[in-house]
Amino acid sequence: MKLKPNYLFLLLFLGFVNPISAQIKPLIVKRYYPKDSIKYSKAVPDAEFNYESKLYGKTTMIIHCESQYGHFEFVFKKKINKLRRMIDYKDGAVSEEFNFKTKKWIHDEETWKQSDMKGKPIDTIILSEHNLYAFVLLHDHGRLIEKAKFQDFGNEVYWPEFDYQKCTISDEDKNGKPEFYLSYMGDSDGLDAKPFKQIIYTIPEKSDTQSFVKLKATAYYPSGNENDVYRIEYDENWKQLPKAIKLKSQKIIKEHSLKYKD
Repeated sequence: MKLKPNYLFLLLFLGFVNPISAQIKPLIVKRYYPKDSIKYSKAVPDAEFNYESKLYGKTTMIIHCESQYGHFEFVFKKKINKLRRMIDYKDGAVSEEFNFKTKKWIHDEETWKQSDMKGKPIDTIILSEHNLYAFVLLHDHGRLIEKAKFQDFGNEVYWPEFDYQKCTISDEDKNGKPEFYLSYMGDSDGLDAKPFKQIIYTIPEKSDTQSFVKLKATAYYPSGNENDVYRIEYDENWKQLPKAIKLKSQKIIKEHSLKYKD
């Protein structure tokens, strides 16, 4: 059957014939935490919640994403190497280290014992030496392919911690390809500025899911040094981002600064 020119033009305009003009489907994004591990296993049967736990420690969060370019898992992990706690009492302090084999706290002989203390603890501070990891995984015919890997071993320097609420997946430039936003905060030794780091993984415009680009923005919060001022630094890859993704990145950093400064 031949289509009249006017009718063919109408079909093309509505997107019924030419797939290029078809509307990009929005992402389906869902977060899962350790308490949701059973729910996650049912929802994503070809993936394990505790991905590579022997190598990289426990999974603290997974963001599952379904897009027309594939299904992805954004996996966040924390491997604790050493765990210590300081318990303050009115008359002194107790220091203990956690034994991962016995699952018990071991008293530091150079400090008081809890049995020596009177009254209830005033405060307890827990310090962990840990490695942070994150992975972007692509589903491919029943298996997971690692597309991006993040790691930070900054303990005893600035004690990094994920800012989970500011880690997300989005499609700000509306091209159907998800962007992966990873945000984490570092403490300070009292001299250096406290960094809020943001890593973004994107799929290049002229590429499929085979290659990812890593971009970075860092906001520095003054800490102890009078000459420091709040500032944000962007790497060269970040500067090449589409405007919509830049705005998303800057929004996350700004929201963090408003909350953190409060």
